[in-house]
Amino acid sequence: MPLSWCLPLEKSFVMAAAVPFNESHRLQKLKTLGILDTPAEAHFDAITKLAASLLQTPIALLNFIDDAREWCKSAWGIEPQPTKREESLCAQALLTNDILVISDATADDEFRNHPQVVGERNVVFYVGAVLKASDGTALGTLCVIAHEPRNLSESEKTTLISLAEHAVLHLEKRQASEELLEMRRRLEAAEQHQQEFLAMLAHELRAPLAPIQTGIAIVDRPEATDAERAWARGLVRRYVEQMGHIVDDLLSTSLATTGVMQLNIEPVSVKDLIENALELTNAAIVDRGHTISTSVDATLYAFADRTQSSIVIANMLENAAIYTPTNGRIHLKVEGADSSVFIRVTDNGVGIAQEEIDAIFLLFKQGKRPLARSIGGMGLGLTLARKLAELHGGTLVAQSEGVGRGSEFTLRLRRASPQDIPPTGRVEVAASTMPMSILIAEDNHDTADALALYLQLSGNTARVAYNAAEALAIAKEWRPEVVLSDIGLPDMDGYALIRAMRSLDCLANTTFVAITGYASDSDKIAAIEAGFDAHMTKPVDATSLEEFLRRARASNEPEH
Repeated sequence: MPLSWCLPLEKSFVMAAAVPFNESHRLQKLKTLGILDTPAEAHFDAITKLAASLLQTPIALLNFIDDAREWCKSAWGIEPQPTKREESLCAQALLTNDILVISDATADDEFRNHPQVVGERNVVFYVGAVLKASDGTALGTLCVIAHEPRNLSESEKTTLISLAEHAVLHLEKRQASEELLEMRRRLEAAEQHQQEFLAMLAHELRAPLAPIQTGIAIVDRPEATDAERAWARGLVRRYVEQMGHIVDDLLSTSLATTGVMQLNIEPVSVKDLIENALELTNAAIVDRGHTISTSVDATLYAFADRTQSSIVIANMLENAAIYTPTNGRIHLKVEGADSSVFIRVTDNGVGIAQEEIDAIFLLFKQGKRPLARSIGGMGLGLTLARKLAELHGGTLVAQSEGVGRGSEFTLRLRRASPQDIPPTGRVEVAASTMPMSILIAEDNHDTADALALYLQLSGNTARVAYNAAEALAIAKEWRPEVVLSDIGLPDMDGYALIRAMRSLDCLANTTFVAITGYASDSDKIAAIEAGFDAHMTKPVDATSLEEFLRRARASNEPEH
C-alpha cells in the first residue's frame, strides 16, 4: 500500500492503525450521500444476494465506514452487527482503495488474531472490493465471506468490483435525482414568487395612475377653484414621486443583488442618517397615526454610504409603519459597542412567525404576515435593505416573539469616529440667478418639449434637438451654456455626441449634463469619462435640475 494513502490513527489493532489521507473529505462525502443509518433497500439487497451467488460464498455485506464504525447497509447470509472501525476488516480494505483479498485468514500473520477471525464471525476467506465514488473517494466495501479457505479467480475479482461499482453508481444516481427534484422545487417556488411579484408590480404601477388621471382632470375643469387645482397638482406630484420610488427600488434591488452597486463608504454621523431616514418615512408614520420615539447618541459615527444607508434605515422604519396597526408605537434606538454601531427599530405590530423570519428577506417574498393583503407592496424593501447592509460590511437581522407580538430589526454598521473624517476644503457657492441658454438633446419629443417649457418658464432660453446630428449642428451655431443630453439617442449615443462637442473650441465653457435612464455606477463613470460634467437619472426633478445648473454656472463665473 502506498504510504501517501494513509495517515496514522491510534487504534487497538495494528492492521487498522491508519485512515485514508483524505479522511475529512471522505466523511463529508458520506454525509452528502445520506446513506448512513437508512432503512434496507431492495436494490442493495439484490446486489449482496447476487455477490454471494456469483462468488459462491455464504455471506455478502455492503458496508460503509464512518469515523468510528462499520455500518452495514445490506447483508446476505448473516444478521448485521454493530462493529467498531478498529475491529473491521472492511476498514482495512478501505486503505487499499481497490480490493483486499484474504484467502486464509487463519494462516495469515497479519490477520490471524483479528477479532472477526477469532470471534463468532469466524472469517476465514474474505474479499472486500472498495466502494469508490465517481471522484475516487473510498466510501466502504462490498465484501464476501466464507468459513473455509479458498482462492479467488480473476473473473470473480472482476465480478465483485463490477458489483461494487454498480452499487455506487445507483447511490450517486439517486442522489443526483434527489438534487434535481430539489432544484426543480426551488425553481418552481422561485417562479411562483416571481409571478406573484409581477402581479404586485402591475398593481403598484397601476395604482398611482388613477389619482394622477383624476388630478389632471380636476386641473382641466374650468369650474375648479385655484385651491382645488393646487390640491390636484399636489396629488399628481405625490403619486408621480411614488412611481419614481417604485422604479428606484427595482433598480437598486437589481444592482445590490447582483453586486454591481458601488458605495461611497465614508465616516458619517449616525444622527444625520437617522434624520434623513425619518424625513423619508415621516408621511408613512404620520398617516397611520403612529407614535415614534428615538434614542440616538449624537456622538456616534459609522462607515457608510450616506444615501444608501439612509435607505436601509428608512426601509426598517417603513416596514414597522406598514406592519403595525394604526396608532401603534415605533421606537428607534442607536447604540455603540466596540467596533460596531447598532440601529434598532422596534414596533408593537403584527409580528412575524418564527418560520417566516428568514423568508421576509427573500426577493419577491413578503412572508405570510397578517396585513400583507391589505397593505400591498412588492416585497423589495427588506431584500434591498439586507443586501445594502451586507455591501456595507454589516448585517440586518429580524427578531420577533411571534405573530401579534411585534418585531425588532437591527442594523449593524462598522463604527467610525469624527477623527476619521477627512477635511473637505469645500466652499459653498451661491446659486446664480441669471438666465441660461440650454440645449436639450432628447429623442422623446414629450420629454424634451416639457423640460424645455419648464426651463423657459423659469426665464431661461431653451432649444430642443431630437437627435445627435441636430444637437451638434445647433451647438456649433448657438454655443449654449448648458447641454442636457440623453444617452440613448437614435443616430449617435450621448457619449459620442459629447466627445464631439468637447472637441469644439466654441463650447469650451459649456456645461454638459447626462440625463438618462442608465443609472448604474458604471453608467455614471462612463458618462464622466466621455466628457459629461454630471450624470442625472431619469426622471429628473426639474426644480433640482435648475438648482444644480445655477450652482454649476455660479462656480464657472469669473471672480470680480
